[in-house]
Amino acid sequence: MTPKTILFPLRIEQPVAELEAAVDFCRNNGAHLSVLLIGLAPPPPVATDTVVISDNWAAQSEAAKQELHERGSEIEQHLAKAGISAEIKRWLMMEHSIEAGTAEHALFADVTFLSRTFPQERGFARQVVSGVVFGAGRPIIVADPAQFGTLSWGTILIGWDNEKPAARAVAEALPLLAAADNVHILCVDPDAVPQRDGEAPGWDLATYLARHGVQTTVHTQPSGGHPVATVLADFAEDLGADGLVMGAYGHSRLRQRLLGGTTRSLIETGKLPILMAH
Repeated sequence: MTPKTILFPLRIEQPVAELEAAVDFCRNNGAHLSVLLIGLAPPPPVATDTVVISDNWAAQSEAAKQELHERGSEIEQHLAKAGISAEIKRWLMMEHSIEAGTAEHALFADVTFLSRTFPQERGFARQVVSGVVFGAGRPIIVADPAQFGTLSWGTILIGWDNEKPAARAVAEALPLLAAADNVHILCVDPDAVPQRDGEAPGWDLATYLARHGVQTTVHTQPSGGHPVATVLADFAEDLGADGLVMGAYGHSRLRQRLLGGTTRSLIETGKLPILMAH
C-alpha cells in the first residue's frame, strides 16, 4: 500500500510530535498529509433565559475558536519546515458530531492514520473509526504514533471470520500483503461450511490470495473462552507480526458499542498496527 493522501485526526491537546512518523512516511513516499485538527465546542446552554448564561457560552465558544486557530497555526509552521505536501483542516465539533465530521474528510483520503493516543474518553476514538469505515467506507490504520513511519510489514496476520468486513480489509491490504515476507491467516472458533470455506476455514482466502502472488499459512485456533481480541493479539505476538489486518465491527454496531467487542478492544489496548475496513 502506497497511499498518496493520508488523513490524520489530531485532537487539539495532542502534541505535534505525534505527527513525526507520518511526516516521515509522506516525505519518503511522496504522499500528502491532511491533518484534521479537532477542537471541542462548548455544549450549548440548557437554559437561555438569562444574559449571564448566554454571555458565558459565547465567551467559551470564542475562546475555543481562538485556541483552535492558534494551535492550527503552530502545526502549519511545523509542517512547513518539514518540506512535505500538507494541510491543516480546523474543525470545531460538538462531541456527538466527531463521527460525521471525520467521515466527511475521510472521503478524500486513501487511508486514515489514527494514533492510539487519540483521546478515548466518551468514545471519541471509536467515533473516528466509525466515521472512517462506515461514514466514508475507507480503510483506517490504528497504531502508536511512531509506527506510522512505514507500511512495510514483513510478517502480517489476517484475522479471518469469512465475513464482508474482513474481506474488505484484505482487499484494501493487498499491496501490503504482496510485499510481506510472511502472511498468516488465523480463524478463531471457526464454524466451517464446505461450500464456503473449501477444504477448511481460511483455505478459500488462501487460494484467493495465492492468485495475487501472496503465499499464506492458515491456522485455526479455539478461543478457549478468551476474547477474540486476546487470541489475535497473543497469536500475533507469538508470530512476531508487524501488523494485523481485520474487519471492523463484524457484528452490529449497537452490540459492539454496548458490549465492547474485538474492534474496540484492539483499538484501545492493541500493540500492533491494525488495518481495518468494513
